[in-house]
Amino acid sequence: MSRLHQLAEIHNSGKSYIIYKTENGFDLYTDFSKKIILNKKNISNFLKKKIVKNKNKNTDLFIGFFGYELLNNLIGIKVPKQKSNNFPKGIFYKPERKISYGNYLDFMINDDKYKKKRFKININRKNYTKIFDKFKKKIKRGITYQIKICTKYKTVSKIDPLDFFCRLSKINLAPEAFLIKDKNFSIISCSPENLITKIGSKITTKPIAGTVRKTKSMNKIKALNYFRQNLKETKEHNMIVDMERNDLSRICKYGSVRLQKEKIVEEYKDLFHYVSLIKGVLKDDIKNIDIIKAMMPGGSVIGCPKISTLNLLNKQEKENRNIYTGSFGYIKLNGDMRFNIIIRSILNFKNISEISVASGVVVDSNAKHEFNENYLKAKALIDLFR
Repeated sequence: MSRLHQLAEIHNSGKSYIIYKTENGFDLYTDFSKKIILNKKNISNFLKKKIVKNKNKNTDLFIGFFGYELLNNLIGIKVPKQKSNNFPKGIFYKPERKISYGNYLDFMINDDKYKKKRFKININRKNYTKIFDKFKKKIKRGITYQIKICTKYKTVSKIDPLDFFCRLSKINLAPEAFLIKDKNFSIISCSPENLITKIGSKITTKPIAGTVRKTKSMNKIKALNYFRQNLKETKEHNMIVDMERNDLSRICKYGSVRLQKEKIVEEYKDLFHYVSLIKGVLKDDIKNIDIIKAMMPGGSVIGCPKISTLNLLNKQEKENRNIYTGSFGYIKLNGDMRFNIIIRSILNFKNISEISVASGVVVDSNAKHEFNENYLKAKALIDLFR
């Protein structure tokens, strides 16, 4: 049996499974022996699990996600009561089986199953502009320097998550893409942003701050020139890089935090991103829980400074973010870990599909531009429903 036939068999069996993009292709995890549903009471114990140095099997790990609210709770930030669909705040799975694929996944269902869907947005342009102007005043008063306004697109839909994920991977393959298919929900993501890669004592983070639309006249070289000459994009990127360097410095040895790649351009289906890569060497006494608390939620999707900006966002937002701007990845039993930032994702739960996006507001921002940028970020996902 070919591996792609095997993939279809696992999918059609009704088993829960996870697919995660790696440098070498896609890894599928299944046959879960444990499923840990996290909450604010048990998350600390989960993260304090003892490191076992001789655990090197490819299934010696827990893989799953932390939701946004749970990460706020972990660092002592309260999220006011918000509109919620009661989706779990975090789930991790212990797999007993792993199958590796190349960079090509194929699973297609009848194209007639999906009809064009109308998405409702939770904040229209008028209300977005009001929130934008409110945050602009906070920036001018120095309460925050950059803040991300989240908008949600929703539609009623039953989807086949593997079909969606395979089609998404063909048109918009991202380095942190993943799929979770569980009994009563699915998450499909083309996240481009790595928040934590830890191997031994070495750790890296890859902040993304800066977006421009792809057009016939906008290629990668022109995108780089655009970012370099755009004061707003440059300020936004510099602030996020400085914040994530500071986050790393709290857990890394003095003088070890360095920029490995600075202000490069990455290309995706509908847009270009402005990206940097930061590395460091962890202090000797740092535990996994210390790393999670220092780095999450990821600063590039929150704003700067992180704590005061989180408090502003949580007071303003009336609807739970669920998975959005949380983190998906794994923690190996030997202590190594890899986590992304959950953006560019579809959460399908109770036959509702939701896509959350956000763009950054700095002192030079324009409300119309940022509102349109949000749609641009959601477009590759919305197009899957057509």
